[in-house]
Amino acid sequence: MRVLFVHEGLGQFQTLHEHLNAEGLAHSWFLCSTGVYNANKDRIPNLVPFALAEENPKSYFYTKNLEARMQRSFLIKQAVNELLKKTGIDLIVAHGSGGFPLQLFDEFDIPIITYIEFPSFGHHGHDPKYPQPDYATYRDKVFEMTSYHQALKSELVIVPSAYAKSMFPSCLHERIHPQMEGFNITRKPSTFVKEEGVFHIGFSARDLSSAKGFEQFVMIAKEILKVRPQVRFVFCGSPKVLYSYEEAFLQQAFPAAESRPESFMQYVLQREGITLGEGSSFQHVKFAGYDEFASYVEAMDMFLYPLQFGSANWGLFELLFRGKKIIASDRCFVPEVIRHGYNGLLCKYDDMASWVRNATDIIDAPQDFDHLSANALADAHERFSVSSVARRYLAIFETAIHQHKLRK
Repeated sequence: MRVLFVHEGLGQFQTLHEHLNAEGLAHSWFLCSTGVYNANKDRIPNLVPFALAEENPKSYFYTKNLEARMQRSFLIKQAVNELLKKTGIDLIVAHGSGGFPLQLFDEFDIPIITYIEFPSFGHHGHDPKYPQPDYATYRDKVFEMTSYHQALKSELVIVPSAYAKSMFPSCLHERIHPQMEGFNITRKPSTFVKEEGVFHIGFSARDLSSAKGFEQFVMIAKEILKVRPQVRFVFCGSPKVLYSYEEAFLQQAFPAAESRPESFMQYVLQREGITLGEGSSFQHVKFAGYDEFASYVEAMDMFLYPLQFGSANWGLFELLFRGKKIIASDRCFVPEVIRHGYNGLLCKYDDMASWVRNATDIIDAPQDFDHLSANALADAHERFSVSSVARRYLAIFETAIHQHKLRK
């Protein structure tokens, strides 16, 4: 099988692409931007570059992102044509936004699979305390329109979870296949410095937003400190919010820039009277390189994961592959990953008493919950390692190729 992955960055497909080639399971190429190609061509096999169009300063605001993706799609088509002069391709797997396949549909006699993380920010969800502003709603309609179009024009669509599939209209469900990424995580001893003899509870998210659970983590932590004041809480992630609208809330709530907290993280900490630094029960680990992140995760004794909205957050899988004790919310995709009492514990998002009770049980007798850690690690390798996931991806790829042949 000859597979071409298409994504501006390495993103979702890198681990699978490398595994397929290394194990001889498929001949895989990866079409990426010129900048990404130049930075990685010496360490990742079969990279193919495509140019990025220059940004148009006169773009209409509400369709600016669409215009950029359309321009990129023409350049992707050009690169595919060039690659076809050198080799045949049995299947194209394109990221819905980073590999926007619009100009590939109906142009090649090659089945196309589109990967869509979620169909729109409106479907993804956000904390109602921090609503989607009008400008984001209008731009999101374009994103939703293109997601539905991709589902209709692709041979099939891959999404990362059954929960993500449920975001699409039911009439499209038969075209959508849930399949999470594959991971290849190597564990190393932690070099993270923590206070000796003190129980450390972590929170990890790509961005420290209410949607990802940061605000709820802080509220849970404050309740735990009332009964276990010796505990330390360490949160890791970027203060820059990506998938929700806390920053728009800050601009509206604090019109004067000089009085506005510099981030939602700072807003929550100030509101709750929390300071960081020596003597504090809270510590922030800045979003740094992967090795530093991995060291932090390894060092924590337990993690709280009070997710509000998400389609398949990679951070949760990192915790599982490192055998961490996890208490998570029973929302979104999380129950697809964590089975209560087996590889973690689940709580209702807003059941504060349940979060505190489960956390204090683990704090007081962590050895009684070592089975959660062992099962988390074993289950992650069985269900989410790239060696296991690759076989399932290949089965999906075969389905797409077979469907395409039947339609000819």
